Amino acid sequence: MADATGDEKDGFEAQAIVAIEANDLASLRTMLAQRVAENPEALRPGDLGDALNKTLELSRYDMADELFKRGATWNYGTIADVLEGAREDNGWNTKAIDVALANGWDINEHYEHVGGALVYTISSTESGGGDTAAIQVAAHLLSKGADANRGEQTGQNPLELACGAADRDMVALLLAHGATMHQGPKALLAAADQGSIEIMRMLLERDADVNAHPYGEHTLPMYANDEGWGSALHCAVKGGHVEAVRFLLEKGAEREYRNKVGVTALELARKWGRDEIVRLLE
Repeated sequence: MADATGDEKDGFEAQAIVAIEANDLASLRTMLAQRVAENPEALRPGDLGDALNKTLELSRYDMADELFKRGATWNYGTIADVLEGAREDNGWNTKAIDVALANGWDINEHYEHVGGALVYTISSTESGGGDTAAIQVAAHLLSKGADANRGEQTGQNPLELACGAADRDMVALLLAHGATMHQGPKALLAAADQGSIEIMRMLLERDADVNAHPYGEHTLPMYANDEGWGSALHCAVKGGHVEAVRFLLEKGAEREYRNKVGVTALELARKWGRDEIVRLLE
């Protein structure tokens, strides 16, 4: 029997989404059964992705289970829909993760342009943290085996992303689940760039090197050519964070280190007119 055309698949999935939005499990089951009866090859692995994501956004877990059993798979946009539907009254939608895992989903599966589910969850938060849904979903992902040190998105791992967002709660969560400075060498610099003394203190208590200069295989050209990059002290100066500079100096930050562009933190402060920081560094 000939494969279904793209238009036929789209039309069928649109009908399935109508049943999902109506919370009509019986109709969804009937539709799926009839579809397969008419053409055993009509539903291929990876089909019904939009329908699956809608079930998880709406916390329709029985429907999601039905779609998984018909070959639907977690895709690059699924975690975004899980987060969209996460509310306190539905347990932050964490059961969506459990349903997916019960149907064979790899929690550390990586999607090239968004990263894994954990990386996406962290990168979706706004600067300063405070996103309860993201924290709850991230905590559940970690409790179910998500790797706190794995991240391929633009060369940043989960800890570095959380530090770059100045998300103290997310940083604490990741550290509690085994995130390390070895795997996240840019974490301290990201925290310094945000002026987050509390996060920098947390990292230093976990043996972060206050004088780490993380130029390496994962360093993007934007960092290598950035005069405000190279050490945590450079990053704090770049951000104009006076108290962060003071804190780093108290912790032993080197004043004389020259980054890849060839400038010290003091020279950077002078160039950018950070007079109070200049006085600290002189």
